[in-house]
Amino acid sequence: MASVALSVLVIVGDLNTAGQLAGVLGAVVGAAALIFSVHTMTRAPQSPSPQSAPQVRATGGSNAALGSIRNAQARDTSATPVPPDTGDGVVAANGSNASGGDIDGATAHRGQ
Repeated sequence: MASVALSVLVIVGDLNTAGQLAGVLGAVVGAAALIFSVHTMTRAPQSPSPQSAPQVRATGGSNAALGSIRNAQARDTSATPVPPDTGDGVVAANGSNASGGDIDGATAHRGQ
């Protein structure tokens, strides 16, 4: 937008005035960039948020993976209830496949 205004000033006004205005605008933008850079370098770093371990849970004849799943089969035909969630790590129960990475060609079956 400033370049359009300066171009119009060159066409309508004179080149000397446009040059002086461009110099002033450049100095103001440069000073603002310097202030922002100094502020960014001197501020206290943000503490990173704690990252929890990845959680993967597969129950009741299902497949779950943090990576990719290829050719996996799971089946649960029993009437046993699903175990409670422990909240951490990789959990596979009741005829299921679970992996913190990739699953390729796994088969799980529980029941009759």
